[in-house]
Amino acid sequence: MKRQNGFSLISTLIVGALLMSVLVLGLKLVPVFNEYFEVKKGFKNVVAATDPGAPPSTFRTAFSKHRDVNDITSVDPQAVSVNKDNGKVTLQVSYRREVPLFANVGLYFDFDVSSN
Repeated sequence: MKRQNGFSLISTLIVGALLMSVLVLGLKLVPVFNEYFEVKKGFKNVVAATDPGAPPSTFRTAFSKHRDVNDITSVDPQAVSVNKDNGKVTLQVSYRREVPLFANVGLYFDFDVSSN
């Protein structure tokens, strides 16, 4: 009699549970990194579209409009630092994003975004 090879029912359930947990984790992390890239893109667009001689409030207002359109919730426009050096403008912000997983377990991401 030949012995059968392959997954048993229990091992199939365990592998399925592991794959589902990885999928759920991935689905929770995609919006976090999507927001990070939107902030980075917003900084680049604001610096390119705004006159370098404009006051810092103009850059913050332009980023606020980009923030509203692209659903960026973790960055407050007033927290954005506007630095001018030899006619070159740099926007910079540091922020933290929390991703709750289950019960009292979550992940924290610290981002430092600059327009360089």
